[in-house]
Amino acid sequence: MGRPPSNGGPSFRFMQNEVTEMDAILQEHNNTMPAREVLVSLAEKFSESPDRKGNIQVQMKQVWNWFQNRRYAIRAKSNKTPMKLNITPMPRDDLVAARGLSQQVAVPIPGAVPATTPASSAAGAGRATSENSYMEFEAKSARDGAWYDVGTFLSHRYLDKGDPEVLVRFAGFGPDEDEWLNVCRQVRQRSLPCEASECVAVLPGDLILCFQEGKDQALYFDAHVLDAQRRRHDVRGCRCRFLVRYDHDQSEEIVPLRKICRRPETDYRLLQLHAANDSAANDQKETSVDPSTASAQRVAASALETTQQQQHNSDVAMAVLASQANVSQPVKTL
Repeated sequence: MGRPPSNGGPSFRFMQNEVTEMDAILQEHNNTMPAREVLVSLAEKFSESPDRKGNIQVQMKQVWNWFQNRRYAIRAKSNKTPMKLNITPMPRDDLVAARGLSQQVAVPIPGAVPATTPASSAAGAGRATSENSYMEFEAKSARDGAWYDVGTFLSHRYLDKGDPEVLVRFAGFGPDEDEWLNVCRQVRQRSLPCEASECVAVLPGDLILCFQEGKDQALYFDAHVLDAQRRRHDVRGCRCRFLVRYDHDQSEEIVPLRKICRRPETDYRLLQLHAANDSAANDQKETSVDPSTASAQRVAASALETTQQQQHNSDVAMAVLASQANVSQPVKTL
């Protein structure tokens, strides 16, 4: 669903047989990203298929994005349980060491730093953080403006002017795709895929990461929510629709929840919602009456009402008798 691309071309989508093949490969790799060679091979194979040959050239990045999107969905479904949040706190000093450096030249990091950093053990109240939770990052490529998962921080440098930079190796890509990126503007904590129950945390005005399917590419871009149409959920999950505007080209599109990744800053909304639900449930428990007790109360009330009615009838009868006793009888004469 949604508007067609601004250039009038059809939206790019993988065919069902391609999706089935990629699903099987993902299962073989235990939900881990396949090697770059596998992704390139798939892109070339799909491009040479009878349905695509001569029309659409499938890019390796499109295959990579499909795997990332599916891995996010599987991970979110397996890691979260109803009424619980799997929230990773954001360390203030673990992004990169470059913020505190005084050097003004490029300085290599002794050993590449993985992009998954252990989360702080001091989780705030109400946060459900597992012992093995990790910080994960995403970075905005200067080549296409799309966001990708960070595999490794290779190096960093502090320039004479401006913010520090880091050399990023994107997850699933090789050295040819490495980029120097601005720490403050192009690196951030990874966006979170939304479960069906989390649509309430996506509100108009929010910054989101949205999956845009164009004629030649299907990538994740920053977007802002303009409007939200709430619909009743069914067995298929969330049926809500969101009108979004992409930041990079100002195009607008109506998208389902499955194409949206929310920012971690919105976790507090779910915490507040769950806290309100828990409070309402506790209030209901405190004010609710046991069925057997309620039945006994109804029986007692009925008996009392019957007794009062009987007493009322007795009083009326006594009053009638008394009035009859006070009436003088006529004198009989012969």
